[in-house]
Amino acid sequence: MARDRSLSVKLRADVSNYLAGMEQAGSATREFSSRAGEGVAKHKADWAQVGQSVTVAGLAIAAGVGLAVSRFADFDQAMSAASAATRATSRDLAALREAAMQAGADTQYSATEAAQAITELGKAGLSTADILGGGLTGALSLAAAGQMDVAEAAELSAVAMKQFGLGGDKVSHVADLLAAGAGKAVGSVEDMGMALKQSGLVAAQTGVSIEETTGTLAAFASAGLIGSDAGTSFKTMLQRLNPQSKEAADAMEALGISAYNSQGEFVGMSVLAGQLKGSLSKLSAEQRNAALATIFGSDAVRAAAVLYDQGADGIAKWTRDVNDSGFAADQAARLTDNLSGDLERLGGSLDTALIKSGSGANDALRGLSQGLESAVNWFSRLPAPVQTGAVQVGAASAAVLLLGGGSPDCNPQDPGLQGRNGRHGLDCPTVVQPRGHRGEVDRHPHRRRRWPVCGLCRNAGCRQRLGRRERRRGQVTRRAPQGRHSG
Repeated sequence: MARDRSLSVKLRADVSNYLAGMEQAGSATREFSSRAGEGVAKHKADWAQVGQSVTVAGLAIAAGVGLAVSRFADFDQAMSAASAATRATSRDLAALREAAMQAGADTQYSATEAAQAITELGKAGLSTADILGGGLTGALSLAAAGQMDVAEAAELSAVAMKQFGLGGDKVSHVADLLAAGAGKAVGSVEDMGMALKQSGLVAAQTGVSIEETTGTLAAFASAGLIGSDAGTSFKTMLQRLNPQSKEAADAMEALGISAYNSQGEFVGMSVLAGQLKGSLSKLSAEQRNAALATIFGSDAVRAAAVLYDQGADGIAKWTRDVNDSGFAADQAARLTDNLSGDLERLGGSLDTALIKSGSGANDALRGLSQGLESAVNWFSRLPAPVQTGAVQVGAASAAVLLLGGGSPDCNPQDPGLQGRNGRHGLDCPTVVQPRGHRGEVDRHPHRRRRWPVCGLCRNAGCRQRLGRRERRRGQVTRRAPQGRHSG
């Protein structure tokens, strides 16, 4: 009997110690939670700032990825145009793509602009070998020397080649001629290009070489006759070398001016300038002006007057000056040897890096776009009633989701949502008995649990003290001992 009593006392003591330890642990846990909550509240602004920083970083990364994809899409579109213009094979197109990328990294122009230059050169009939063999480099050098658009520079080079029947390997030579003509006289590369566009075909038909044509246009520019006006005046002057009237023929015969030799070939611009200088210098200013007007007319008299002033030596000198190999590349290097040029080259390198980065997402994005296109095409082929029904079902589903997502969240512990009779919201009836250790009926429709819960500690063990009838009614008739909530 004594042993039983001792055993009973010992078990009760152990249980009491166990309960005391649990109570102490619970107190420590509550204290830790309270301090943690105070710390979070104290540094709430700091945490918010950290969150904003992370958000900004995420947006920056997303923007960088989007920029890379956008740059690659522009470059890929430009290369598609180049493919259509050159009709290159897949192997040649890969080489052209690599050349454009390298040009974007090495020059002040982007890879996309280099691809546009390839397109213009391809339209002019240049082969892949010609473009890679110096055509693209010449167009880029001309653009840099003239501080102009790459595609426009490539177009000028291509037009000049077509007018004079030059091969694709002469692009760099044409670039040197145009850059030197603009760099050593008045006007720009664009002005020289416009003059050449107006007069190139007639000059080539007459028999004037591209070197003499460019030199003559440079001589015109030195006298202030530039651009399309220079080209038009030069073209008309060349046409007037075949007398347009009896008076013009008589004047040319009297002065000893003959633009063609006995074989019917053009004598050359320097020889013609020498004839004008030698025959007209013996006349008075009045007689000279009348003779020029009779032979060349009111428009071409400007070009003829420049030839008279320059003479054979002057035109020959300008022809030598513009025929300066490597001038375009040297001029481009000098014009871009500054901070602005460094920044432009840096921009080209960054653009190339973005294109290479964005190329990784090309296949995935194209597959996604093509898949969506196929889905849209499949839907468009459905009968009209089926399409109408699908749209109506989709609209109804969207409305349900919007209404469901817009309803307030039900929180039984939120005093602001608890109205009379413990009701809160519209469809969330919950009876709350806040005083004492009374049970709380958890009838929230969003939860599976429907048993009374302790209103103070929310401990599931407290339910063990509730009778079956009280659980069914959702009421509590007995109260747990003071200080205990663990049943």
